[in-house]
Amino acid sequence: ARRVSVGVIGMARDHAGDAATHAVAGPRIDGTHTDYTWPATQAKAHQGRRVWGERYISRGRWGRAKRSVYKSGAMGPGCQRKRAFRPAIAPWGETMKAAVTTAASHMEIQDVPDPHAGPGEALLRIEVAGICGSDLHFYDGHNPYAKYPTIQGHEFSAIVAGFGPGYSGAVRVGDRVTVEPLLSCGTCYPCRQARPNCCTSLRVLGIHTTGAFAEYLTVPVTHLFPVGSLDAELTALIEPLSIGMQMITRGQVGPGDTVAIFGAGPIGQAAMIASIDRGARCLVMDRLPSRLELARTLGAERVALAADGAEAVMDWTNGDGASVVMDATGAPAVIRTAVDVVAYAGRIVIAGISLEEVSLPVSLFTRKELTILGSRNNAGVFGQAVDIVQRRGEAMRPMVSHRFPFAEAPAAIAFAHDHPAEANKVLLHMTPV
Repeated sequence: ARRVSVGVIGMARDHAGDAATHAVAGPRIDGTHTDYTWPATQAKAHQGRRVWGERYISRGRWGRAKRSVYKSGAMGPGCQRKRAFRPAIAPWGETMKAAVTTAASHMEIQDVPDPHAGPGEALLRIEVAGICGSDLHFYDGHNPYAKYPTIQGHEFSAIVAGFGPGYSGAVRVGDRVTVEPLLSCGTCYPCRQARPNCCTSLRVLGIHTTGAFAEYLTVPVTHLFPVGSLDAELTALIEPLSIGMQMITRGQVGPGDTVAIFGAGPIGQAAMIASIDRGARCLVMDRLPSRLELARTLGAERVALAADGAEAVMDWTNGDGASVVMDATGAPAVIRTAVDVVAYAGRIVIAGISLEEVSLPVSLFTRKELTILGSRNNAGVFGQAVDIVQRRGEAMRPMVSHRFPFAEAPAAIAFAHDHPAEANKVLLHMTPV
């Protein structure tokens, strides 16, 4: 028979022994005691496996790894629950699978060290991760912050697998969560102005630090957002929607506003969904007819090809111009057009990213008394994004265009990069779709 011992923070390991049953006993993170047994007849099934809270993984090849989640909280088939169990955090240098971007345009599945949660941190088991436009720029080397090797990914859903020492918050092991991926310093000028999205030392998961294209991830507990009964795919759409929430917050979008959105990719779609939720009307423009059809499906009142954008805005607003114009492209020509088609006393919100310059007529700034605003990530509106997806999630599901198993992450990101007309929102599933 075999004996299973538990370390100081609860991870079980197999050892040789003669007992008729397998016992798991040890202290939990919260200081109470955990004790499990399972019949000796099932010992062989667990030989060579590591048991880690709510999961076990067979050692062996990636494609043959077995995973089980026991809602009862047990640690294996036939395990008899004696006390509530809090999943453990491994200190022994075990490995997990991660999609590592090793160089520009090259990603591969690798074995990397398992993370472990320290004080103030949570250990998450990733369920679904989305591929963002910024992920593509990082992947192809055009993101100025790109450094390799890196584990990308910042929009995702996850199950809480454990906490570091001393945690006593409301989120519990087993909860589905998403994560606000911005890590700010808290002391610089923008942080002191409650705008941590502009932190001068800002770090973003999956860009400056390890991201979610992996089996497990640790994050600060302060960045967890429980989502209740929302499913994993819709949960992964919350972070991109938060970008749109920031845009409409900056633009003070409200009921009756006419919002003209240049760019019908996921961020333009997010801005549109958030605007509609606030009672605004939306016209969406893009170069790709397929994206315009999706925008119509998602609720746009009118769509137009980008080349006809200026004429479409003026016709749609009866010559007034749009009260709010949003740029989700970063193209200088689009920003120049925005100044022409925005209403007098209107607002322009620029979320697109580009290193190019744009030339604008100074007279329009004063004649129209324009308000021109940048928009970056999100500042304090992530919870509002959670609320919108919980209420409108099913209507947003068409945003998902492709789903790949995690083992095919390199092919998935290459596909998203090379097929922008087809790939709207590509999701990686950590378990088979």
